[in-house]
Amino acid sequence: VLVVDDSLTIRKGLSRGFSRLGFEVDEAENGLQGLKKLKATTYDLVLLDFLMPVMDGIDVVRKFRAWETLNRVWFHQYIIGISAHANGKDAEVGIKAGMDRFMGKPVPLKSLKDLAECKPVSESGALLDAKHQESLSATDMADLFDEDKSSCSSSMSLSERGLRQSCLIAKDNSEPSLHSLQRLVEICGWRVVVVNNGDDALRMLKLRNFGMVLIDSALPISAVGGSAHSGCSIVARFREWEQRSRVVRQKNILLLSDTYSAKSNSLPLGCDGVVEKPPDPSKISSILENASRETFKGNRDILIR
Repeated sequence: VLVVDDSLTIRKGLSRGFSRLGFEVDEAENGLQGLKKLKATTYDLVLLDFLMPVMDGIDVVRKFRAWETLNRVWFHQYIIGISAHANGKDAEVGIKAGMDRFMGKPVPLKSLKDLAECKPVSESGALLDAKHQESLSATDMADLFDEDKSSCSSSMSLSERGLRQSCLIAKDNSEPSLHSLQRLVEICGWRVVVVNNGDDALRMLKLRNFGMVLIDSALPISAVGGSAHSGCSIVARFREWEQRSRVVRQKNILLLSDTYSAKSNSLPLGCDGVVEKPPDPSKISSILENASRETFKGNRDILIR
């Protein structure tokens, strides 16, 4: 947990409370310190004071959300604004700026326990734990890359390849043919963001451009805009939004499908290609290599009208 508050009393009180609940607690005494810590570390939960010296909570969350969108697309930091003086209007401003929730001070111990057990904090913790396990196996991943580098061979250096590239994979967790896909993409040097439903896929597509997008045609149905959407219709819906809101087109959206053929003359609406399931590792490697070359030469910034 990160507690950002200029009051030493508040910081120590919250720190003791969360420590009793089994959390490690980090502290910042002003907004600028808090922003630096937010960029440096991910937390299960952040409590952010509204009124502080150097930089107030509203400015902190605005700057951080802008940074997060570009630099940490795989994780949404759960941030609760706290204040002893803010009114309902101030709380609304905080929510619009990027806070997830508002609470008045002092925060009672029972509320801390409720926060520790709430769904957003539990989900954040589970995701961060999974990332931690991935980092522990980084050496194994490097060894695996060395063993399989022939399938991802290239005359380009690693810095020119996909190490700075991100691939969005939207897939059905229950689909056996896609279980090894994330690992294969990572072996080829790409950073991977994985989502498992249409809502999350659409949200991630709107956040930024990816070097590659692999979206399952059998993605679990997700209620978006009041109607049901699967993989194909998520792409179509994104393309409609993209025409209105973005200058730079998202390239390399490939549909993972066992019904469309890669040799078909017609592609699903909005898709740039098709990868037949189960995916062939050598074909995936070739596709990523071509995308890496293409994206390395281009400008990946998103320009919002």
